[in-house]
Amino acid sequence: FNKNERHKQRHIIRNCSSTKLLFVVVAILISALLYVSISLAFQVLAVHNNDDVSDKDDVHQLAAQNNDNQGTIRSNQADDGRSSALHSTATATTTNNQQQQIISHTSLQSSANNNNNNEDNIIFDDPLTKWIREQRNVNSDNNSKSSSSAKSVADLLSTPLYFKPGTLPLSQLSTLQHCHVNPQIYKNHLRGGPGQLSYSKKYNLSYILIPKSGSSTGRYMMQHEFEAVEPRGGYNNKAVREAYEAKHIIAFVREPLSRFYSQYDEAYVRTAPWSKSQNPYYIDPDDSNNKNRKVHPFPFLYENFNSYHDYEDVFCPPSTRTNPNNRRECLFRPSHEDGTLAKRLERFVQEYDGRTPYDVHLILQVPKLLSKDGSSSGSSSINITELYNTTNAKNDWKTIAKKYIGEHAKLLTATTEDNNEESGGVIEGRSYPRRFDKKFVGKETEKRICQLALLDYCCLNFPLPSSCDGGKGDEEVDDLINLSCKMDYDVEGGKVRVQPGVFPDGGKV
Repeated sequence: FNKNERHKQRHIIRNCSSTKLLFVVVAILISALLYVSISLAFQVLAVHNNDDVSDKDDVHQLAAQNNDNQGTIRSNQADDGRSSALHSTATATTTNNQQQQIISHTSLQSSANNNNNNEDNIIFDDPLTKWIREQRNVNSDNNSKSSSSAKSVADLLSTPLYFKPGTLPLSQLSTLQHCHVNPQIYKNHLRGGPGQLSYSKKYNLSYILIPKSGSSTGRYMMQHEFEAVEPRGGYNNKAVREAYEAKHIIAFVREPLSRFYSQYDEAYVRTAPWSKSQNPYYIDPDDSNNKNRKVHPFPFLYENFNSYHDYEDVFCPPSTRTNPNNRRECLFRPSHEDGTLAKRLERFVQEYDGRTPYDVHLILQVPKLLSKDGSSSGSSSINITELYNTTNAKNDWKTIAKKYIGEHAKLLTATTEDNNEESGGVIEGRSYPRRFDKKFVGKETEKRICQLALLDYCCLNFPLPSSCDGGKGDEEVDDLINLSCKMDYDVEGGKVRVQPGVFPDGGKV
C-alpha cells in the first residue's frame, strides 16, 4: 500500500511541475508580446510627434526669416542724409551674400514653385515683392488686381517693369547687388577694372577708391587711421587678392550729376594738350611732328588754348584779380568765366556716347564696385559690406574709425590745400571750384548727363535731380521713358535684376 501511495504522489508532483512549467512559458511569451507591442506603439507615437515638431519649426523659421527680411529693409530705409543716405552695414544686414539671399528669397522661391508645379505659388511679404505687386497693380485695371497679387515674382516680371530711379524700397547696397551691367554696352567701363584698393591687414578692412567719389579723403583716412597700404597689380597679384578677401570692404558713392561735373573738370585738365604727365594727348611744343601722340577725341574743348595759362585766363580773367600778375588767387576762387567753358561742356555732353570713356575719371561708379577682374560675371563680384554716401563723408569716416579702431581712434583733422574744409565732407584732397560756371549749363544738358550716368542712378538707387526728374504734362511722360530703370527676372540666375531702362546713346533696353 505504501509503495502504491508513493508512486501516486510522485505522479501528482510530476504533473504539477509540468503544469507550472507550461504556465511559466506561456507567461513569458505573453510578456514578450506585450513588450514588443508597447515598443512599437511608442516608436509610432515618437515619429508622429517629431513630424509635428519639425513642421512647426519650419513654419517658425519661415516666419522669423520673413520678419528678419522686413526688419532689414526697414533699417535700411531708416538711413538718411545725416548718416550716409541709404547705406548698409554688415552688422545690420548680416553679410553681403546673406543680404542678397534675403532680398532675393522671394524671387528664388516663387520661381521654383512656378516652374515645378501648377499649384498656387507661395507668396512672401518682403518689401521688394510687395513693391513689385504695387507697381503692377498701378499699371493694370481693377479686374486684374486680384490676379496680380497671387502671382510669383517671376510671373510679375515676365515682362520688364520700368520705374523711376531712387524709388526702390531697398538700400543702395541691396540695389547694387541686384544690378546687371550689360557687358557689351559698358565693356569699356568694365575694362578699366575695379577701383584701387586701400587695405588694412591689421583691421581686416579694405576701401575701394573710386575717382571723384571722395577717394582722396578715403586714402588719407585709411593711411593715417588704419595703417593701410595700396597693393598694386591685377587680381592675380597675391596682395591684391588678399585685399579683396578682407572681412570688411567699404566704399563711398556720389550723386552722379555732381560727380560728372567733377569728372569732366578732372579729365579736361589731365588730357589737355599742355598736360605732360601720363597723357597720350600731350602735344610737345619742341616736336613739330608729334608722331607718337594720340588725337584727342574732342579737340574743340581746347580751341585757342595753347597752355594752362590760356585756360586759366578764361575762368580767372586778369581784370578780376586783386593783382593781375598774381595767379595764385585763381586756384581756389570761384569761376569768373563768361560762358565759354560751359558751352564747350554742353557740346561735349551732347557728342559723348557714354560708352567710351577716354580718361579713367570718366568711368562710372558701378563698374568699379561690381567686378574684381573687369568682367560682369557673378563669380568675380566684390563682397562689399558697407556702402556710404559722400554727402556726409567726414562724419561717416569718424564713425568708421570708431567702429573698427575704437574710441582711441586718432581722428586726425585734415584740410584742403587752402586750409579750408570743403562742404560735403571733403577733408583731404584736390578740392577746387569748378572751372566752368554752372549757371550757364542748360536743363537739357543736365538731362543728357543723367542719361549718360543712368547706370549709377539705377543701380545705386539715387533719385534724379529736379532738372532731370520731369516737368508737367507730356514732358514728364517723355522723361519717364528716357530716364527710367528696368527690372526683370533672370530665370537662369534665379534673381531680380536692375539696370538702366535706356542705354547711354538713347537705345531702349
